[in-house]
Amino acid sequence: MNSIIDNKNIHIIVCFTLAMIYALLVGEQSTVCRVADGVIYGVILFSVGYMLWNIFRYAIPAKKESEYPFFILITLSILTSILVVGIESFAIYLFFTDCFTGFVHTIPVRLFITLLIFIIYRLFYITYLTERSVPVSANESPSAQTEIIDRITVRNGQKIKIIPVNDIHFLRADGDYVDIYTAEGHWLKEQTMKYSEEILPPDRFVRTHRSYIVNIHHISRIERYGEQHLIILSKGEKIKISNARYQILKQRLGL
Repeated sequence: MNSIIDNKNIHIIVCFTLAMIYALLVGEQSTVCRVADGVIYGVILFSVGYMLWNIFRYAIPAKKESEYPFFILITLSILTSILVVGIESFAIYLFFTDCFTGFVHTIPVRLFITLLIFIIYRLFYITYLTERSVPVSANESPSAQTEIIDRITVRNGQKIKIIPVNDIHFLRADGDYVDIYTAEGHWLKEQTMKYSEEILPPDRFVRTHRSYIVNIHHISRIERYGEQHLIILSKGEKIKISNARYQILKQRLGL
């Protein structure tokens, strides 16, 4: 899920610590102006941090093989810096007019510092994913590294939910996460589809598409539309299946 929500208190402390350092470095000499500067910047930093985490999670996955996200990151970092400093400028002008004249002269430095914070934030996000990922050696088979499981644990707010694998209907890729669907609903878990495929019982789960893993016990029927096959599950969900994986599925179903 979102690390900022899971560790909200820590994130608040970090944001306001950075904000106060920021205010001391570039703020006005007046104590009132510096405190106002730090508090406003801290609130904005926390809010934008939450927004950025979701952007990183859904729109810009941490993939090294593509240069495309790099250009997006440059654009996003510039826009984020302008947004943060722009909102702060408006707030200072609106509520602390006496501090605004001195504030304007430091805008270039503020933009630069915010850009650095963005870079640090992105690096933290990548580090966070790396620490939570499970490394698998390219020279070893999945069975040597992973253990077949009979349940999956996911965060549900401040609680931990335990999902028996038999209750899972299918899994869908969602950026750096998998979305686990059951009769009760669906939950996000931060792990790859490849790892999910390795730890789920192979006699019950089949990778039907690069974005889907299906529990064959919940398959109601398979329909064909031209050259495309669709799996219909017991709850009516329609799941794509590639032609190559259709043959694997047939074998698993004994067709």
